[in-house]
Amino acid sequence: MEYNQKITAIQLKRKAVLYIRQSTMMQVYENAESTMRQYALTEKLIQLGWQLESIATIDCDLGQSGSGSCERGGFERLVADVINDEVGAIACLETSRLARNSREWGRLMEICSITKTVLIDADGIYNLSDFNDRLLLGLKGTMNEAELHFLRSRMRESALSKAKRGELRKALPIGYVYNEAGDVVKDANIDVQSAVNQFFETFRMCGSAHRTVRYYTENGFKIPKDTSRGFGGKEMQWVDLSTGKAVDMLRNPAYAGIYAYGRMQASATFDGTKFRPKPEEEWHVRMSGRHEGYISEDEFNMNQAVLLKNSTRASPVPPTREGGALLQGIAICGVCWSRMTVRYQGAKNGNTPYYACDGFAKRYGGTSCQYVHGVEVDKAISNLVLERLTPIAIENALKVQQEIEQREAASDSYFSLRLERARHEAGLARKRYMSVDPSNRLVAFELEKIWNQKISELAKAEEELRIHERSKETVSLQPNVSELMSIPGNVRDIWNNANVPAIERKRIIRCLVEDVTITKDGRDIRLGVRFKTGAIAKLNCQSPPLIYTIQSTSSDVIDIIRHESTSRTKEEIVHILNAGGYVSSSGVPFSVGIIRDIMRAHNIPSLKEHLKARGYITAKEKATELNIDYSTFHRMRVAGRLNCDFIKTSGNGDYMFAPLSN
Repeated sequence: MEYNQKITAIQLKRKAVLYIRQSTMMQVYENAESTMRQYALTEKLIQLGWQLESIATIDCDLGQSGSGSCERGGFERLVADVINDEVGAIACLETSRLARNSREWGRLMEICSITKTVLIDADGIYNLSDFNDRLLLGLKGTMNEAELHFLRSRMRESALSKAKRGELRKALPIGYVYNEAGDVVKDANIDVQSAVNQFFETFRMCGSAHRTVRYYTENGFKIPKDTSRGFGGKEMQWVDLSTGKAVDMLRNPAYAGIYAYGRMQASATFDGTKFRPKPEEEWHVRMSGRHEGYISEDEFNMNQAVLLKNSTRASPVPPTREGGALLQGIAICGVCWSRMTVRYQGAKNGNTPYYACDGFAKRYGGTSCQYVHGVEVDKAISNLVLERLTPIAIENALKVQQEIEQREAASDSYFSLRLERARHEAGLARKRYMSVDPSNRLVAFELEKIWNQKISELAKAEEELRIHERSKETVSLQPNVSELMSIPGNVRDIWNNANVPAIERKRIIRCLVEDVTITKDGRDIRLGVRFKTGAIAKLNCQSPPLIYTIQSTSSDVIDIIRHESTSRTKEEIVHILNAGGYVSSSGVPFSVGIIRDIMRAHNIPSLKEHLKARGYITAKEKATELNIDYSTFHRMRVAGRLNCDFIKTSGNGDYMFAPLSN
C-alpha cells in the first residue's frame, strides 16, 4: 500500500483522531449533511494506512463554538493526547473545526510540531515540522478567525438595522407576549397582568427593591415566570420574588412602553465575557410608545432615580436601612463636611444612635472629627419636621388611609385570583384525566398524578385565602389616622406612636429634608437643616450629660480614692473599697470602670499622672534613654536586671520608670 510521504511509520504506530464539531445545536440538527461528511473521513484515514481500531473519534463538542468563548472538553482531551505522544494524526473536515481563535490554534500547532503529529483535512496533509506547512496553516487559522469576525459583523449589522426599525424580536419580560402579527402586547392572562401591576404598586409603597422582596415574602406573594420569554407555548410558572428579579423588572424600559436595544455592554476579561448596563444615552435604539406600558415613562425614570439613590455605592445610605437614627445618610459633619455615619451602642431601652465622622481619619489617618449623641439631635429634628408637617397633616393622613385601603384591596385581589387559577388548573387536569383511554395505563397514571397535584395546590390556595381573611378580622395595631388627625396637634402622637416603624419616619424626613449639618462644641450641638425647597433652619440642642457626671458618690469614698490614687492602682483601690464595705451610688460593688468614672468626674489624677508629675517615664521612653531595643528592655525588666526604680500603674502590666537623673 502506498502512503503519503508526510506520513511515516512513526505516525502510523500511534492512533489517528477524527475530530468532529458543529458550532451550534441548530446546525447539528438542521445541517446533518456536514456531520455525515465529517464522520466519512474515517475512510480516508483507513486509506492512508491506519487500522479501524486505531482510529478514535471525538464528537463530544458537537454544538460548541470554536471561538474560545466556551470550554470544549473534547478539544482539551485531544490536546492532552497529543502532548502524551499518543496521536499520530488529527483529521477534520476543515481546520476551522479545530479552532477559530489564534490562542487555541497556535497552541495546537506548536504542540503538533514538537510531537511530529500531522494534520489532515479535505485539502491535504500538513506536517507541522515543515515551515511551509506551518505558514500555510497559520494563514488558514487567521482566515478562520477573520471569517468568524465577518460573520458576526454581518449578523450584528443586520440585527441593528432591524432594531432601528423596532422590528427585531427579542426576549420579553413577564407580562408581555408576541401576538400573531409579531407585535408586543400585554399578556391576555388577567392574573399575570394583575401580578405585574401589584409589583409596581408594592415598589411605590416600599421604596426599595429589597423591601419589596421582603414584603412579598412576608405576605406569601409569588411572581409569574414565563420560560418562553414572550414567544408562547409553555406553561406559566409562579415563583418567589428575588432581589435580582425585582431590580431587573424595575430597570426594564419595556414596562414603560419603550422599545430598547443595546442596553448592555459586553467586555472581554480573563474570567470570560462580562456584561454591564450602559447609560441610557448610549443605548443603540430607544423608541417611546411602541406598545402599551404598565407604568408611565415618568414613573420609569423616577424608579431609576430611586434605585440609584438606594445604592450605597453611588449615593448616601437609603432611608430603608435598619436602625432608628432619623438622619441616617443625610447627616453632614460641620468640621470637615464629610458625610457622617451612624453607630449604635447598647442601652437599657434599646440601641442608642451616635453620629460619627471618620472622613478626616480615612483620608489623612487622623482621629475622628466628631462623635455626637443622636437622641437629642433626632428629637430636635422631629420637632422641626412636625412643625412644618402640621399644616398639611390632615391631607396627608387621608392619603395614608387611602393607601392602606389600596394595599388591602390588592391583597384581596391577589389571593382571589390565585384561588381562581388553581380551580381552573384543577378542573383542566380532571378533564384531561377523564378523557384518557383507560387502557393506556401509563398515560392515565401520569394524568392522575398531575390531577392530584393540582388538587393539592387548590387546597393550599383555599387555605391561604382563609388565613388572609382571618388576618383582616384581627384588630389592627396601626393608629386610626383619620381620627387622630382631626386635630393638627395630634400628629405628634402619631409620630411618637410605638407602632409606627422608624423606617417610615426616616422616609418622611427624606421627603422634606435635603441634609443636616452637625457641629458639636462641648455639650452644645448646632444643627443646620437644609430643606428640599431650599429653605434653611438653624437649631441648637445639648448632648445628654455623661453618666458619671450625674452619679452621686459619698465624700468618704471620694477622699479615699483621692488619697490612695497617689500610690495605688485602680485595681488596688477597688479592693480597698470593697473590703471596707463601701458600695457605689448604684448599689453595686466597685469596679475599675466605676473608679475611672469617679476620678474623671472629680478631676482626681491617676497613679500614672502622679508619677509623671514626679518625673517618671514610660517603658518606651526608658528604653530610648538606655539606648536599647524595647524587646530587650522588656526581657531585662522581667529578669530583674534593671538598676532603677519602677512602679506598676495598672492591672494590665503597665509600668513607670524612674529616670537616670533620679
